[in-house]
Amino acid sequence: MTSDGPAPPPDGERPAPGRARPWALEVGEQLRQVQRQLDTTTRKSEQTAGHVAEIADILARMSPRLDDVEHGVAALGGAVEAAAAGAGDAADEALSLTPALRWSQLDHADKHAAWDTLAGFVAEVLTNDYQLTRLELPDCWPVHPRAVRELAWLRTLYIASSGAGARPDLVAEWHVRWLPAAITNLAVAIDRRECAPGKHRLTEEERRQYDDAAQQAASAGQAPPALTDEGGAARPRYLPAQFPPLRGHDPSYGAAPDRPRLLDSETPPPPSRPEYWWEYFLDARLADIGEDTAST
Repeated sequence: MTSDGPAPPPDGERPAPGRARPWALEVGEQLRQVQRQLDTTTRKSEQTAGHVAEIADILARMSPRLDDVEHGVAALGGAVEAAAAGAGDAADEALSLTPALRWSQLDHADKHAAWDTLAGFVAEVLTNDYQLTRLELPDCWPVHPRAVRELAWLRTLYIASSGAGARPDLVAEWHVRWLPAAITNLAVAIDRRECAPGKHRLTEEERRQYDDAAQQAASAGQAPPALTDEGGAARPRYLPAQFPPLRGHDPSYGAAPDRPRLLDSETPPPPSRPEYWWEYFLDARLADIGEDTAST
């Protein structure tokens, strides 16, 4: 065999004219074998490239999840440290409540404490310290179960990030990540088409219809109609005295300037205050834990 393939047979061994030459067949077979090996190698290379791309995609999708796990572990560590720091202190017992995931499992006393500590967190931190507006923190948040859970887990993370010796990155996470996330989730939990300052589960059209009916009743010397025949904490509500002022022009109020006016798009939303949501809070707590003789 030469460098160019198998050598031809000696002159004395050539096949008779008209018969196939064995050395040519051998060359063809070898070429076909090389081609098959090349095809196999090409397929394996393509499969390997596909696997590499798939692995790269998986890693890209896992990266933010790993970041979430890292932040979650850090937050959990901070919560454990905060709980350990307050262990044995009766004054800090309420701070150890983390009812966002197990609210329904709390007994009567713990559930009452959970409501009260949550109200304290909303009033002292979100309302007083951070000055959330009535748009960011709707008045009716206590009667929306999902909103209550959102604020409960936000409070849990606040405790974890504000304990003695809390890591600076946990504090930063609460400011730049968890608080904005909770505000976003509140907007999902509470439909702004029905819930706004001074009203709950009442669209603007329904509110206008009620205003017209109430005005007609007043003109006829009759009592205003009932807003709804529903009962319970989540019933529709209309609290005209709690509407913020309207600075823009609203022609629907031209004939009755003393009627409550809604916040328009040109007016910055006013800050939330406990008196705006306290009635909702008392009703929601009562509906959740039943009659209670404790002071409110």
